[in-house]
Amino acid sequence: MKKLAQVLAMAAVSMVGLASNGALAAATECNAAISGSVSGGVVVNAGDFCLLQGANVSGGVKVNNGGVLITCGSTINGGLVADGAANLLIGAGADEELPPVFFFCPGNVIHGGVEISDTGPGVLSPAPSIALERNTISGAVHLMGNKGLIVISANIISGGLFCTNNASAPDDEGTPSIITGAIHCNFAP
Repeated sequence: MKKLAQVLAMAAVSMVGLASNGALAAATECNAAISGSVSGGVVVNAGDFCLLQGANVSGGVKVNNGGVLITCGSTINGGLVADGAANLLIGAGADEELPPVFFFCPGNVIHGGVEISDTGPGVLSPAPSIALERNTISGAVHLMGNKGLIVISANIISGGLFCTNNASAPDDEGTPSIITGAIHCNFAP
């Protein structure tokens, strides 16, 4: 018991030391529009609707069960992870900029990978539950067990594209992405 107390005390001292050095920055919870610099990452929780527009995020983005994320013209350092999100629109295609939609959402730069699982079927109809459009992604993209429509178009993905057990095959809307690395996805005809 005495050894356990010593270990816990040493761990607490270590955590205080890390926190004072800035190594443990708290993530910013997003439930509105965010632009500008954000350090420590961004988290989108259940019921939150987050718009990253012109943001520069250090520490990555995490979307939890039931969160909605729209990201336009932003830079994400640390990748993007979504597990059970309601909707993810990461950039938008040129087709959305025209009537009747008039939605201008430039692509993003994501330094790191993208992992999206159990997302959908979507709450922003008629948008797909997952859209990755016009982004530059420096890591691999993994799509696993997603329930709604998926659009992957006009991206530059350095690290491969992997699809497993999704309800639908991704659609490239006639504008395929440039993908460096393995491709383990079959696109919708």
